[in-house]
This record gives sequence, C-alpha cells and structure tokens, in this order.
Amino acid sequence: MRWAKTDVFKNIDVADGRVWMKQDSGVPCFAGDLSAEEQGVVYATHSAPAFDLFTQKQLDGVAWRSKPSWYIVATEDRTVHPDLQRFAAKRMGATTVELKSSHVPMLSQPHAVLDVIRAAAKAIQNV
Repeated sequence: MRWAKTDVFKNIDVADGRVWMKQDSGVPCFAGDLSAEEQGVVYATHSAPAFDLFTQKQLDGVAWRSKPSWYIVATEDRTVHPDLQRFAAKRMGATTVELKSSHVPMLSQPHAVLDVIRAAAKAIQNV
C-alpha cells in the first residue's frame, strides 16, 4: 500500500545519510500550527531521525498487538499523511481521536493530548 508523499519531503535536506528540515519551508510542514517563535524553537532543537528509520527490522512482540492502544490522528499533518495515520491506528485496533493539528499536537494542543492520555488511563484502570 502506498501513501501520498507529504509536503515535508519537498522541504528537507539530506546530508551524511541524515534528513534535516529546511527552516523556512520544512518546519511549517512539521509544525504549521505553532507560532513563528515556537517554530523557531522546534527548528533549533530538532534532530535528524535515525539513519535507518525506514529500514529498521520489524520487532517481534509489539505491545499494540496485545495491549489497549490509543492514537491521535493529526488531520492537518504535512509530515505523516493523515490517511497513513488512520491505517496505522486501525491496524493497531486503537481508540482513535482526530485533532485538527500539525505533526505536533503535543505542542499545539497539549490540553487535548492530555485529555486523550487521561481517557486512556481511566479506560485501563480495571483491565
């Protein structure tokens, strides 16, 4: 199954096997619902993903196969396509919450993310 490439892939630099967001165009794709000042902090503190991000060996015994899971789909995400997120959440059997957010709802909507965490904790208290 193939997913549409998101805008972030047009706004990155690759150096020494690592991927870096371009400040003026990549960061808005990654964190477009943050203020310009907050985007500056994201750029200054971001690090390149692991060089083998897309070639890592699949692990055996992943927790989502046997544990209750929750997933926040960021509907305005221009880094990981929302349809790919929905596919992953469905595959996990996750309780899914959609937020109108970029790739970083934990930064742009921390209270909504906290609500999901609290709901998840409450749901598994008696499991």
